[in-house]
Amino acid sequence: MLSKTDFLLFLEAPMHLWAKMHNQLQQRPLSPYEQHLMLQGQEVEALARKYIETNLLPNYSDAQLLWQPTYHDKQFEIRADAVIWDKTGDWYDLYEIKSSTGIRTDHEYDLTFQLLLLKTILNMRHAFIVHINKDYQYSGEIDIGRLFSVEEVSEKVEKRREDVLALRQAAMQVSLVPLPNPSLACTKPQSCPCPNLCHPNLPENPIYNIPYIGKKARTLREMGITDINAIPADFALNDKQHRYVQSVKEAKPLIDKGSIRDALAILEYPLYFLDYETFNPAIPLFPGYRPYEHIVFQYSLHVIREPGSKPEHFECLITDKIDPAPMIARDLLDHLGDTGSVIVWNQSFEAYRNQDLAGHCPSFTEQLESINDRLFDLMKIFKDGDYIHPDFHGSASLKAVLPVLCPELRYENLQITNGEEAMMTWYWLQTSELDPAALAETKAAMKAYCELDTYAMVAIFHHLQKTIRRSDEP
Repeated sequence: MLSKTDFLLFLEAPMHLWAKMHNQLQQRPLSPYEQHLMLQGQEVEALARKYIETNLLPNYSDAQLLWQPTYHDKQFEIRADAVIWDKTGDWYDLYEIKSSTGIRTDHEYDLTFQLLLLKTILNMRHAFIVHINKDYQYSGEIDIGRLFSVEEVSEKVEKRREDVLALRQAAMQVSLVPLPNPSLACTKPQSCPCPNLCHPNLPENPIYNIPYIGKKARTLREMGITDINAIPADFALNDKQHRYVQSVKEAKPLIDKGSIRDALAILEYPLYFLDYETFNPAIPLFPGYRPYEHIVFQYSLHVIREPGSKPEHFECLITDKIDPAPMIARDLLDHLGDTGSVIVWNQSFEAYRNQDLAGHCPSFTEQLESINDRLFDLMKIFKDGDYIHPDFHGSASLKAVLPVLCPELRYENLQITNGEEAMMTWYWLQTSELDPAALAETKAAMKAYCELDTYAMVAIFHHLQKTIRRSDEP
């Protein structure tokens, strides 16, 4: 039988379903962050059950909650989250629980798959999605009645009916195919659960590295092309994509020194290189926070006072079991002057965090919000294609750029090597008790990681300066 999970795998990529049906999905251990997301989903589910029992079920005059019932018709199978049987009219209402703060397209496909089966078995009336209320503000105790929102999606689901009818039949056919067909493969090798099937013998420079390649990757694959070097010169690409392909084919970086010079020319000293570390749980940890709102628990700041001066470093990490925002904001503003450019990597993220801090620290609101007027996104030089290198592999992330331009700096040498590890380490400290020595060691590892984030920006900035300086030399 084809389950709902199978159907959602098919929507990811038909090959993923084929691999599951033929025991060829690659099993890998969950990362600490993935484990957290799984446990968080279970926590939301348990709270949602309580919400349905206490806030929805009483709205029926005579009803029974069926919790996670399983249904099948020998061809399709589902396990619903919650079904309420209205005994008065012998009707059934479906309630699907989602940890998100809104309804997505894949949620509609999920419910449509369920209802197509349920309507052949039960006298179905309405379909609802129970999701987290993004406007809920935690007060110190969970208010179940305000934590969740309920939206009826019966009409949205009905509009998906014909599409899902066709898709589930296509999924059944894929599951029965004896051999995998390359046309069924996904276009995301980095997250693919069966790379040996979807992406066997992937070349050093695969087409999937081209920025925002999207559906064009499938077109190229249908032409038998997976290597960037094999892409015809007349294949339709936008300017940024074309420049990346050119860089790979010529095996050299493409650097628009004029654009980089113009970008850096607007910087005003002192230069402040800033990075935040955050954690954003579905269920808030501290009063005043909303679901998935980022808790800023750490910052690193490198300061270059004037051209040619050595960078100074400042940092703050709060691991006590209290809202870190006031202490983070106060400490940061002690070191961040009123003038000078604030250099970040991914401006929108840091800008939103400044707004978050301002919301939790009303006495510093004006100062924190003014930081956003001074932000300079160093990533934009690479994202816009002013500096392209084949070894970036189409990415503008700090961890893609740094080892190419500044190979002496390596995250791999650190105890904590990425942002997910940093956030999960902080959360672990919030839920555990460590002896002083272990706590000191853990905090040192967290500080070392965040410090490298800002020093990496300093190093890349100096690299860019040298690059444009060389072009000015006779």
